[in-house]
Amino acid sequence: MPLLPITPKAGIVTNGTTYSNKGRWTDGDLVRFQNGNLKPIGGWEKIQPSALVGTPTALFTYSDNFGNSVLAIGTRQKVYVLTRNILYDITPTGFVTDESNDPLGYGAYQYGQEDYGDARSQSGLLFDTTSFSFDNWGEFLIFCSASDGKIYQWRPHGGGTNTPDSAGTAITNAPTGNLAVVVTNERHILAIGAGGDPRKVSWCSREEETNWTAKATNTAGDLQVPTGGRLIGAKKFQQDVILFTDTGIARLFYNGNPFVYGVADAGTNCKAISTRSIASSGNLLSWVGENAIFVYDGRVREVPCEVHDYIFSDLNYSYRQTIAGGHNSNYNEFIWFFPSTDSLKPDKYIIWNYMDNVWSVGSMDRGCWVDQGVFDYPIACDNSGFVYQHESTTLNNSPNLGTSVPFCQTGPIEISNGDRYVQCNQIIPDSEANTLPGVTLSFTGRFTPLGAETDFGSFTFDNDGYTDARFSARQVQMKVTGDTTQDFELGNVRLDVVTRGRR
Repeated sequence: MPLLPITPKAGIVTNGTTYSNKGRWTDGDLVRFQNGNLKPIGGWEKIQPSALVGTPTALFTYSDNFGNSVLAIGTRQKVYVLTRNILYDITPTGFVTDESNDPLGYGAYQYGQEDYGDARSQSGLLFDTTSFSFDNWGEFLIFCSASDGKIYQWRPHGGGTNTPDSAGTAITNAPTGNLAVVVTNERHILAIGAGGDPRKVSWCSREEETNWTAKATNTAGDLQVPTGGRLIGAKKFQQDVILFTDTGIARLFYNGNPFVYGVADAGTNCKAISTRSIASSGNLLSWVGENAIFVYDGRVREVPCEVHDYIFSDLNYSYRQTIAGGHNSNYNEFIWFFPSTDSLKPDKYIIWNYMDNVWSVGSMDRGCWVDQGVFDYPIACDNSGFVYQHESTTLNNSPNLGTSVPFCQTGPIEISNGDRYVQCNQIIPDSEANTLPGVTLSFTGRFTPLGAETDFGSFTFDNDGYTDARFSARQVQMKVTGDTTQDFELGNVRLDVVTRGRR
């Protein structure tokens, strides 16, 4: 019999039953798909030895006028800036945090749950853990948190060439009670939900951060968003600002004088489940909805998601607003971290390679992410407050990896069309056998879909690319396990089989 290709097409599928996903990858961790081949993701390194105070919820990067890279970090207690290898606590005086909003402790959750008198380990209450919005106005950092509502600025050279401001300061005359802040391409600072009005967007006069009163002699102004919902956040997209509401999105666009900005509906029934889930590639916006993944490139589309069940069937819905998204430009990926059923913070992830339209899944403790560009690598924070650069090392050098290893497993693969059982004599990779250091293959075989399982292997690849194997089955599941110390790339694996009898 000819050599039998056994490697599924790229991408993990979790929707449906195991047997309905026969011939596909159905589970994995710490792996991605590139050019159709299976590879491990890159490892990560701490860029700060100590944990930050508070749970990180937002990251932002930009360069100051001297070319120094600036990393801004917002936690549920503090605001930090990392620049010139120095970490600064720039939390404004009197800043209102949301750390006290954790819905745990005595009296939380449903009556009669857990032991009487003990503080609850989980909560049935939904609490909106707010996140920061950051932007830069020239070299000035602009930020706002919905828990506080004020718009602040921080200057990297406010006290001189090498002396930054010691803390952020509230912008004079700016509205308070805001949800978020954005700086437009026209250099207006936008207040989202200005003054506590959930439909209002206000902006300062161009280049005048303290001038917010509209006059014939300036470009300050405001408008009401004409949608059925209230504002929950905003994201810059190309020349526009996309306003997110609790029903959908609207597009804020530059009109010029006298009205300066206009607004138009851009999509309905596409609410973001978490404003932290909104990620941008430059040409795309993508976010997690209430029961779907959405993408915007001038129009809103629901993304067919082959791992829909992985996230939405295992989501701690009470903590859905902690879902965090990011973009990894080197690999054309959007990544989302979400809290699984038994977790109060993001502990699992899904990855969408939007160029190849394939998905990956896995487990990882991350609460916010920012793409490379200003810094050489993507940067992310875990929920304990540690800051990491990603894709910069091998997995075995990665803190808190534990016993995790990169792996990917298939659903049932029927060999010889499933009507005969076959005997496998050899496992043969494609011509790239030298790309498989440390890779182990194992198989679970059955003679019927519901029959007893038998494990075969583990098999490693010899230098000549051929691996002897002896097992018989009508269908098998294959598991690929990688070595954390080195990279690998799995192409097309083939089996040398001999057909045996019918059942």
